[in-house]
This record gives sequence, structure tokens and C-alpha cells, in this order.
Amino acid sequence: MSPDECQILISMVVATIGRSTELNLLFRSVVNQNCSDIEIIVVDQNGDDRLEPVLAEHRGKLRLVHLRTLQQGVCRARNLGASRATGDWLLFPDDDCWYPKDFLQRLRTRLAWDDADFVAGRAADESGRDIMGAFERRPARIVARNVWTTMIEWVFCVRRRAFEKAGGFDERIGPGAGTRWGAYEVQDLALSLLETGARGAYDPALYGHHPEDSGDRTTDANIAKIRTYSGGLGYIVRKHRYSPAFFVTKLLRPVAGMVVYSLLGRPRMAYRSSQILAGRWDGWRKR
Repeated sequence: MSPDECQILISMVVATIGRSTELNLLFRSVVNQNCSDIEIIVVDQNGDDRLEPVLAEHRGKLRLVHLRTLQQGVCRARNLGASRATGDWLLFPDDDCWYPKDFLQRLRTRLAWDDADFVAGRAADESGRDIMGAFERRPARIVARNVWTTMIEWVFCVRRRAFEKAGGFDERIGPGAGTRWGAYEVQDLALSLLETGARGAYDPALYGHHPEDSGDRTTDANIAKIRTYSGGLGYIVRKHRYSPAFFVTKLLRPVAGMVVYSLLGRPRMAYRSSQILAGRWDGWRKR
């Protein structure tokens, strides 16, 4: 690794609540990469000491900072962690994600030669197959029209000064925010960054791993969750002044789902599509 690459320090900010041993996967994946210039800031939103055994196991192997807060909301926690970061770059792992063994080396190399203010990658399983969404297949500059296919929260690295200039994460969005806008917080941040003049780059060679959700998508809890997530999309489309024509394209897919699933005799999936439609419309209208 070149001296220029070694000078780059990345602060990983991990917001966590309700989990403990899951963090072992993340910590071990960083330990295995032998990166002494990485700090991990754990923003602990639990009301108990469940993380202590996990943190104790990895102290001495990793540069760990443990912050405690009872404030809810993943974006509040990320902003708090970012405010204590010392690195030039910020990365925001999920508390149940992990990275391939060459991830940080690839990321450092990209940051060393690219002039971008933020860099994003994709979600993949351990074979490299896309999960949790459809992503661009080729490297690209990130612009407003492609933030939907170049972003995942835990493969998103941003210059700390650019993050601060953009105002950080919108704390009204995301899991735990207490609003109807339950997702797409990283797309919102990317759009805010672009609006300040920051430059973004997407590289499909950068990817991280995450458990796939293989549960029943038609349970009441899952449908309620997807409606809240859909509200986040509508909110962001309105907040960042996308055209009505663009928003209509985001409404047509769930409409098509309602029709197709009804014809296939799958009423719960048709209902799920109707809730995606309602969530997107509600997020746009309430914004």
C-alpha cells in the first residue's frame, strides 16, 4: 500500500439497537483486513449493557469508541457518531453487515486517486451477486437520476467536511425516526451533497455483505414496514424537487403489481403493492 493510501483514515460509524453478537461479523471482517488507520465508533442506543462482552472481545484489536445514547433513530445516531469522528472519511456500516477481506484496501485505493467527495458501492452476497435491490453494473458518476441504483447505506463513504457541509443525515428519515418516512436516508444525503456541489462516484467493485430478508413478505408487520419505507421515497422525491413525471414512474410499478398479483390470485401481494403505492403518495403529499 502506498504512503498516500496509508494517510487516509476512515471513521466507521455504527448505529446499533437491539443487537449484540451480530456485531462480531463486522468487527472480525475489519480485524482480518489489518487496518490500523481505521476507527470504529459504536453508537449504542440500547438501555442495557448487552454490547459490553462483544466490545471487550475486540478492544486491543480495533480502535473502538463506544458512545451511549437513549435517543432513537438511526440517523440521529449516525450524526452523533460523525460529530465525534477523527477520520477524513466517514463510512456507515449496519450493525449486522460485514465486508469482504479486500474491501478496505479497494476503498482506500479508490479514495486515493478519485476526486470524488463521496463513493458508493452495492450490496452483494458472498458470491458477489446483487442483493437487496438492483444496482448499476458499471462505474458511474452519481447524479440525481441514478441515486436509486447506486446507493446502499453501509457501502457509502463520504468526506467528513462534505458531510458536515450538507448538514449530515436528515433525522426525520429512516428507521426509528418516529415519522412515516422510514427509509432512503442515504439517497437523501447523496442528493443534499450534490446540491452543495459535491461530486459522487459509484463503483460496483466495492460491495459489502448483509443478511438477506427471506421472510414472508405478506405478514402484517412486513407490509406495515414496506409502507413506511415507501413513504421515505415519496418524501425525498418531493423534498429534492423531482419532476411530477419522475414521481409518476415511481407510482406505476406498484400499480402494475396490484394488477398482476390480482390476476395471479395472490391477494396479499396485491395488497402489499397497494401499500407501497399509498406510502409513496403519502410521503410525497405530506412532505
